[in-house]
Amino acid sequence: MSTQATAELDRVRIAELTEREQRRLDESTPGSQAMFERARRALAGGVASAYQERQPWPIYLERGAGSRVWDVDGNERIDYHNAFGSMPQGHAHPTASPSPRS
Repeated sequence: MSTQATAELDRVRIAELTEREQRRLDESTPGSQAMFERARRALAGGVASAYQERQPWPIYLERGAGSRVWDVDGNERIDYHNAFGSMPQGHAHPTASPSPRS
């Protein structure tokens, strides 16, 4: 029978890392901050869905391809949300794109 060692979580360090990464995200998304100021005048909470809410502002996406999305500031991210049909086929799958208008 094997025994498994357990480790204590350093909750102070976790809080420090979380705060640091939140600050980095906020600093990299000034365009989303500007979009939020505009959107909250027209949408409850500044978003179309409560799932998109984030403090101090949501991240607004400009486009997606496969598992990747780009926010309005040009930052490329991996879409771990996978909503609205992107899970099975990814964003902007070529066979799912609407046909061009005549």
